[in-house]
Amino acid sequence: MTDPKKTETQSPKKEPALWESYGSFPVWSLKLIDALTPDFLISKSPAPKRKLPQ
Repeated sequence: MTDPKKTETQSPKKEPALWESYGSFPVWSLKLIDALTPDFLISKSPAPKRKLPQ
């Protein structure tokens, strides 16, 4: 079976090259920040939302 959401013309997503930019940031600076950031500071799940008193 094929996935109806995927079309044959779609190419797989590729990672941007080192000298390209992602948004307004150069990719090399994002990779540098990622390499220097300790694992315990990187969260994979969103922070819980606090409820405001009403």
